[in-house]
Amino acid sequence: MLRVRLIHWKALEAEPHLKALCGAGHKVEYDEQFRPELMKSWRQSPPDAFVIDLSRLPSHGREIAIALRQSPRTRFVPILFCEGEEEKVARVRCDLPDASYCTFRNLLSALRKAVAN
Repeated sequence: MLRVRLIHWKALEAEPHLKALCGAGHKVEYDEQFRPELMKSWRQSPPDAFVIDLSRLPSHGREIAIALRQSPRTRFVPILFCEGEEEKVARVRCDLPDASYCTFRNLLSALRKAVAN
């Protein structure tokens, strides 16, 4: 069982992804609203992986991931980006080439692979 932090901007859209991750036996953490104190808690007790949705507010997801990479406590935690417009995902790939990129359809296999590396 992995502890996974899902970062998604719309609770209704996040629900099927939460169910899929929980159904696969993972402990999933999710907050509908991003608050700066969340970053502090992630640094104090990092999850096994971060899953960030890029279909909505990709710049916000990119900024959160950059902040995670800047912290020694979260620097090596796998980040998986899901979905997003090709052009915006390409920009994120330039800034975060070490992250994993997938769709929500193949999230579970991408998560296993990212955590195994």
